[in-house]
Amino acid sequence: MFKLITDTGADLTHDQIIEYGLEILPLGVIIDNEEFLDGETIQPKEVYDAMRQGKTPKTFQIETSRIEHCFRQHLEAGIPFLYLAFSGELSGTYQTAVMVGEMLKEEYPDSTFTVLDTRTASVGQALFVKTVAEYGQDHTYEETVTYATSLVGKVRHLFTVESLEYLMRGGRVSKASAFIGDLLTILPLLTVEDGKLVPIEKVRGHKKVMRRMVEWTVESKSIVENGDLFIGHGDDLEKAEQFEKIVREHLEPKHITKTLVGSAIGAHTGPGLLVIAYFEA
Repeated sequence: MFKLITDTGADLTHDQIIEYGLEILPLGVIIDNEEFLDGETIQPKEVYDAMRQGKTPKTFQIETSRIEHCFRQHLEAGIPFLYLAFSGELSGTYQTAVMVGEMLKEEYPDSTFTVLDTRTASVGQALFVKTVAEYGQDHTYEETVTYATSLVGKVRHLFTVESLEYLMRGGRVSKASAFIGDLLTILPLLTVEDGKLVPIEKVRGHKKVMRRMVEWTVESKSIVENGDLFIGHGDDLEKAEQFEKIVREHLEPKHITKTLVGSAIGAHTGPGLLVIAYFEA
């Protein structure tokens, strides 16, 4: 028996968390100088509503004491664990977890645990965690760690936003660029490369950007149609359902999961965010 741990960087559904017996560590959110724990003392919808009201949330990594408490519980019980962390390029949480693990290893020299940087975020991390969790149901701890490590770098994420306003508020784009972009409905298409969120295209119009996301996905059709695909949304289920319809016009994945994007990404990208994740290798 072993335990899988992840964090709220992974936008899993509540049912998936329960089904796979996952332990979830909360990233932090700051609104009006007040600190909250994502999914515990604040829910993603509350963060999106605050952004609609003109507020600019900030996020912070998982508290060191929370990571230590989680790890120590399993070490004292003698239960091996695997922590699948939010990309180390987007949060300091992975590095903190490594540091905590090294400290505890001295205290528990015979313990068995692994901290893995998934190099993923949002529904990409959710897809990664779900895939590892399913594999782990029928395999040993060592086999599961090897398998999880082999998946790093194989998840494709594609993101777009409803408006550049929220990226501007967080300093991701200039005020002038946001104004011009919104005026002309020019939207960025972003991906995750080496764990970092990077722009790959600018597309004019909401429908066109959705179709470009599907075109990118179709390039990996042979893999996508044999596996899972995740669609995440920034508190806009109607848009996610519209996007799913377009996806199904071109692909027949084994399973599609639609889920709300949590605060870790949503606090920086705003309501109306749309994300798709799938394996491309």
